[in-house]
Amino acid sequence: MTQLLKLALGVTGLALLGPAMAQMAMPPTFDLNADPKTVLGSYPLGVIAQQAAFSHHGGAHRTITLPNGRTGWLYNVGEREWHRSYTLVFDRQQTVSDVLYYDHGRRGGGLSALVLQSRRAVLGAGRLGPPPNR
Repeated sequence: MTQLLKLALGVTGLALLGPAMAQMAMPPTFDLNADPKTVLGSYPLGVIAQQAAFSHHGGAHRTITLPNGRTGWLYNVGEREWHRSYTLVFDRQQTVSDVLYYDHGRRGGGLSALVLQSRRAVLGAGRLGPPPNR
């Protein structure tokens, strides 16, 4: 009887989770030809669980510990001479809280999804006050 009850509850739980999983926004893929600002700007932060990130992106090339103690999964895209790396940063709830991008090629430089999306939210909403007096 208890086995049957557990099975029924498990199936009911999966049925309830199904629509939520289907509606969850899937993150963009890490591709050498994709514009990094587009990838970072559209990555759903605070939504994607660690297991969902693994299912979508596959295993990381390396797992790193960031200076703030958070875990990061590093993905390299491209050839050795010129490649890009994306690092998924996980918070304490094991969801993606930021995506770090670094270009190891001729241009160099890095970006953060959190900074890019925050800047867009502030500038797009017109929340900036008047400029400081000089």
